[in-house]
Amino acid sequence: MKSKVISMIPISTFSFSSSSIEISNKARRGCNILKAFEIAALTVLTLVSVAGASPFAYIANLESNSVSVIDTATDTVTATVNVGIEPSGAAVSPDGTRVYVTNCMSNSVSVIDAVKNQVIDTVYVGSYPWGVAVSPDGTKVYVANTASNTISVIDTATNNVTATVKVGNLPYKIAVSPDGKKVYAVTSGIPPDYQGNVSVIDTATNNVTATVNVEKNPHGIAVSPDGTKVYVVNSNSYPYYKGTVSVIDTATNNVKATVNVGNLPHEIAVSPNGTRAYVAIDIPGGYSGKGNIDATSHTGAVDVIDTTKNEVIARVSVGNYPYEVAVTPDGNEVYVVNYGSNTTSIIDTATNKVNTTVPVGRSPTAVGIGPVIKSSSTIGLNGTSFLNPVYQTENQTNDTRMTANGGTADKQKRESVPTQASIPFLNSIWVLVAVLGAVAFVKKKN
Repeated sequence: MKSKVISMIPISTFSFSSSSIEISNKARRGCNILKAFEIAALTVLTLVSVAGASPFAYIANLESNSVSVIDTATDTVTATVNVGIEPSGAAVSPDGTRVYVTNCMSNSVSVIDAVKNQVIDTVYVGSYPWGVAVSPDGTKVYVANTASNTISVIDTATNNVTATVKVGNLPYKIAVSPDGKKVYAVTSGIPPDYQGNVSVIDTATNNVTATVNVEKNPHGIAVSPDGTKVYVVNSNSYPYYKGTVSVIDTATNNVKATVNVGNLPHEIAVSPNGTRAYVAIDIPGGYSGKGNIDATSHTGAVDVIDTTKNEVIARVSVGNYPYEVAVTPDGNEVYVVNYGSNTTSIIDTATNKVNTTVPVGRSPTAVGIGPVIKSSSTIGLNGTSFLNPVYQTENQTNDTRMTANGGTADKQKRESVPTQASIPFLNSIWVLVAVLGAVAFVKKKN
């Protein structure tokens, strides 16, 4: 506890002329006004700080049985949460209050209270759960059970499994459409051909309504923010692992384009404005097809795809054996977990360079990023003000018609949504209220 310093200067009584007293009173009133404006300014600054809070990134560390919590404002680990055995997937609820982590060797999902950074529930699902995704309204969680060939549907109100959907062989990753009406589960296929496909699930009926063939051994999957495209990462199996990305038209459920990427790709993420896709590449220099792949000896990369041209426009070197990627809600940074380096690389999307590398737990395999929490204000009929949280995820644009920047290597105009974007309650009325309130407070104290 900090000690308080008490002044030892003695208090004396003096006599003043009336003119001196008048000058003193004027000075005091001036001092009070300055105090009032200082308090008002502090109030406004406090409201600004409340208005925009940076999201957190949650890193699932497979061999540490833990989740590292990174504050994206400072890029430092602020907490470590113990979960089940070998956590393999992470997804954050749209309101940022819950984190869902799949534990592949526990056959469970850990539910983390994101405010307290504590596990508050454990939901048992199918065998070897890996991929996980939350519905846009936050009411459902979808889990890909790789060894069971099923998708578990969890009701977030009760944390109970309410449905189990049979899909193809070895479902690995999963994504939900922005409108919540479709779930896309990528299945990796089995020997000898490892033919992969995507099961399209109707969330209203929990039935598979379509199956889309892609290439061999697909791993990652992501849906564009407008819901018109699904991107699937194909590793194309042994022995060369020549990576591609299949682009599916969601209106027809047909592959309409294929993008060549680096060797042995894993996961993919799309920028909030849909103009860029980021693919984690394990062996950017290629693989001869001979010998074992050492996760600690290959410097990995992230391939940056221009989604309008469907071509790779940049390659960013990161750590060893990068596994999963995620884009911040404002589109300004990409978080890459490096399985072989026990680190998370943070890429600036404007320059396509790594700005920071954050040490995390052992063998990180997944990353989920929460929403930006903003505040709006409404005034009731009785004059009462209410601050309402407004959440923005990485696949949403805000209601001011601003879109988030996906990052470019050229001088493309940034269209980023500021973390503290448009604060509607900081208008002239609120400033006046703050000033008047501060003046009244100072008068009362004097």
